[in-house]
Amino acid sequence: MSTSSAINTSSILVLGATGKTGRRVTALLGPAARPASRSASTTFDWSAPDTWEAAVAGTTAVYVVPPDNPSQLAEFVTVAVKAGITRLVLLSMRGAPEGDPFEAAIKDSGAEWTILRPTWFMQNFDEDLFAEPVQNGELAVPAGQGVHPFIDVADIAEVAVVALTEPGHHGQTTT
Repeated sequence: MSTSSAINTSSILVLGATGKTGRRVTALLGPAARPASRSASTTFDWSAPDTWEAAVAGTTAVYVVPPDNPSQLAEFVTVAVKAGITRLVLLSMRGAPEGDPFEAAIKDSGAEWTILRPTWFMQNFDEDLFAEPVQNGELAVPAGQGVHPFIDVADIAEVAVVALTEPGHHGQTTT
């Protein structure tokens, strides 16, 4: 169990703030959130490292929706920790392999970290990926005969906010 203290919630950077989880994390954090994306007032673009330093300036924690490239995440984490970030919460994926480079970048950062490994988002059925097939009455899901749970992104956001703002979650991976 970590002995870390509660994070200063005056400004928590939320990457991917217009996405499924990011916009919900932003809403739950309220005025403590600094929403960032390519289209937010705090501009953040994984492919434009010149946006990173300004996005993290004055913040103490980051909700990280990762890029496609793990080296970009590692570079960002270096910038963030150098700027004073003390807590990182990463949205990872169920079944991430041991030594996953995205998770390693967070774990090796020197900051407090929490890894979230949810399954598929329930909102894929009505907001995005599966919406059209569901509306057309036929959906094929690559789950075979196995049981595969879908999770409400509101639940993911609630867990993220707790990990971002309360002590006791450092070094933990949730599934």
